[in-house]
Amino acid sequence: MKKILAVILAFAAVLSLAACNSVQLEGTLEEISKQVLDNTTTIEMMLGDPMEIDLADVDVAKYYIGVDPTDKVERAVFTEPMIGSIPFSLCLVKAAEGADVDALKNEILEGVDYRKWICVAAEKVLVTNCGDTILMIMSTEEIVEDVYNAFNTVAMEKAEEPVTKAGEVMEEPALGVPTF
Repeated sequence: MKKILAVILAFAAVLSLAACNSVQLEGTLEEISKQVLDNTTTIEMMLGDPMEIDLADVDVAKYYIGVDPTDKVERAVFTEPMIGSIPFSLCLVKAAEGADVDALKNEILEGVDYRKWICVAAEKVLVTNCGDTILMIMSTEEIVEDVYNAFNTVAMEKAEEPVTKAGEVMEEPALGVPTF
């Protein structure tokens, strides 16, 4: 009887581990993006609606998600401010079936340009996922952490451990009388 109970418990443990790794977010990438933004507390800029990234245009895909999508990416959307002085880019990527999500996360992290704007650079880039949905956020340290926490809330606390890299901290210009 003890052996049967041990086998049943072991089988239940294996199933629960498999269930944890197969969590998928419900809804379209646009809906998930809006849910994430609705759960943030630090974003005070005018953001455009989430828009689909044209994956057939390699330059556009590299601009937003830092990778040549080939067969690794099924779909991707971005949300950015209409205008502003704070660097901000939020992208959601749906990994293609069978794609190595962890490798794709690292490729996005290393490939995305945190200095893609003319006058500002992101302080931090963070990439995480829940199942096959990958979040890439780059902005100020405070906003990046807020968006990650919001994504984790939408993912019902099942977001994977993020990978990050530091960008640049922009110095405030010195105030005073200009010298010519």
